[in-house]
Amino acid sequence: MTIYSYSRINTYFTCPAQFQFRYIERRPSPVAEGIELFLGSRFHETMEYLYEQVNHKVPTVNELVTYFNQHWEKHWQQSLQKQKDRNFRDTLRIAKAGQTVEDYFQKGQLFVENYYHQYHPFDQDKTEGIELKVAFNLDPKGEFKMQGFIDRLGRDDDGTLWIHDYKTSARKMSEEDARGEDQLALYQAGLLQNPRFGSKEKFKLLWHFVAFEKDQVIGERNSKEIDWLKQKYIAKIETIEKAKTYPTKTSILCKWCEFLTVCSDGKAWVKNKDKNYEEDEAVPTSSSGTLPSSAPIMINSEVPAAEVAAVSPSVAATAAVFGSAIPSHRKRTKTVSNDQLPLF
Repeated sequence: MTIYSYSRINTYFTCPAQFQFRYIERRPSPVAEGIELFLGSRFHETMEYLYEQVNHKVPTVNELVTYFNQHWEKHWQQSLQKQKDRNFRDTLRIAKAGQTVEDYFQKGQLFVENYYHQYHPFDQDKTEGIELKVAFNLDPKGEFKMQGFIDRLGRDDDGTLWIHDYKTSARKMSEEDARGEDQLALYQAGLLQNPRFGSKEKFKLLWHFVAFEKDQVIGERNSKEIDWLKQKYIAKIETIEKAKTYPTKTSILCKWCEFLTVCSDGKAWVKNKDKNYEEDEAVPTSSSGTLPSSAPIMINSEVPAAEVAAVSPSVAATAAVFGSAIPSHRKRTKTVSNDQLPLF
């Protein structure tokens, strides 16, 4: 029985071909790791170190930045070795034109410093878990299983559990968009099944967009929304498991795809997009028309109501019961804050 993750499911609905390459054929990446993923991993490691230390001794900002620098260097050396061993063209892959590894390194330092000064002395809540694994069932029979890892789980003085997630993207969600973001809500569903926590807990979902001075975006899901969410992901899994073919779904995300070099449709789309972008370069665009300035926030595709009903009649019935709890079709997430840190 396959145990699904949010990223595995989201990959299929982002691009079935990418899903095939990664999860069915299990192809090794033909190119170096993307710089956005590299930066995100180093920031997550630094946050893990910080909150492991807080209960004993709060590190200084210099100690925290030093930790970030040391781990950046350590993994940079590993990337250099991987480039040599696997004959990659680049040590780290950079999709955004005009950016360098040093630019991202400096951004990472800035993220760490800003987070430190914003939350010091880190007593907003008490840490209950770091990189905490959640494994849970979507249905009573346990036929549909999921798992994931929470960046950090904290409990505040009122007893509310806060599910924290760190994002290094240069785009920030609105609170309206957060209502339709499923990953942390799925973790909430998992914690509700965990005997350590249980069904009576109160939850808040908190995204930290660390590229912004005001980094917090807060969400919340009630019990009806959690029930609908589980039915929604059952339908998604059923769709995946019934799939016979895995067509390419081209989009702006192709630029960041690790399999772009082996995907003729993706390469053609990016080439055509770049050509059109160069031709239109002098024409001002609105915030909704600009290209992403960092790895895009992954927006999970909604399953149209008719498709859901066809895949799983139980989902259609659930929709009729829960009504307003059903997520609407969502717009693309935009940068909704003008307090972005420098270097972008």
